[in-house]
Amino acid sequence: MDRDTFLVWLSEIDSLTPEQRAEAGRLLEGASSLESLIELLEQRIGAERQCPHCETKGAVIRGRSNGLRRYYCRGCGKTFNALTGTPLARLRHKALWTAFAESLRAGETIKQASERCGVADTTAFRWRHRFLRAAKSEPETLRGIVEADETYMLDSRKGERKLDRKPRRRGGKAAKRGLSKEQVPILVAADRTGSTVSGVLDAVTGETLADHLAPVIDKDVLLVSDGGTAYPSCAARLGVSHEALNRKAGERVRGELHLQTVNSRHERLKTFFRRHRGIATKYLDSYLAWYHLVILPSAPSPRAILACAAGLISPKSPLHI
Repeated sequence: MDRDTFLVWLSEIDSLTPEQRAEAGRLLEGASSLESLIELLEQRIGAERQCPHCETKGAVIRGRSNGLRRYYCRGCGKTFNALTGTPLARLRHKALWTAFAESLRAGETIKQASERCGVADTTAFRWRHRFLRAAKSEPETLRGIVEADETYMLDSRKGERKLDRKPRRRGGKAAKRGLSKEQVPILVAADRTGSTVSGVLDAVTGETLADHLAPVIDKDVLLVSDGGTAYPSCAARLGVSHEALNRKAGERVRGELHLQTVNSRHERLKTFFRRHRGIATKYLDSYLAWYHLVILPSAPSPRAILACAAGLISPKSPLHI
């Protein structure tokens, strides 16, 4: 954490509740990673103790199980804990989750993660996708000048036993040059504040682009794209202004308009994907969540990653806790 961020953090101390001050004190005194994790997870319940099954409030504590408090709901008669109803429910070895969060932060492979945590490769694989599914957040809202462009990844059926084409070696090339059904389009859009959204597209058409951008875009934005033919119809469907840069004619900048932000996002995304030597297309959404969780923020801490997985904060929140 740089000094400016630290001073901002210090300025918020006076607004902490007594309970928050006590928790911060325990962390600063060096609580164990497991104790810190348990306290972090218990925060999901909150003071209202709302049941995840029937949403009745006022559950009572009924001992502990698997390291977490167990709560009893007077409304439906069921018990629950802080992870009930989340993708992290029933995962074991909580003492290793902090180390696994550090592995996610480092962008390690399954083999590296399993060696770091001392678990089987299958366990590391299951944890990765459970954590990433839990860390998915509501998309950000894009405002002002919004750059949008798509990048492409080679379609991968890694792990599938029945293919409708001839299998190829990992990291192989498409049978045809240029764009084809063998390439999977990934839309990335970003505004000038750095807010970024991404998504896997079925096809690059005005309709599919509009479907992905409609929930995340303000009506008063200026949409900037390259000369792709789908973007004018996308902008018309969204009811927003649109400007296209003629990349074929060498037009890369026009006044304040450019695609440098989104192109930078593409490069970081491909560099991240390249480490993992072939990602199955069916898991692309999870890896995009990983990209937003770890790559776009500046060095999130393992505790911040666990807070995202526990649903306490969003990946778009400051991740320096």
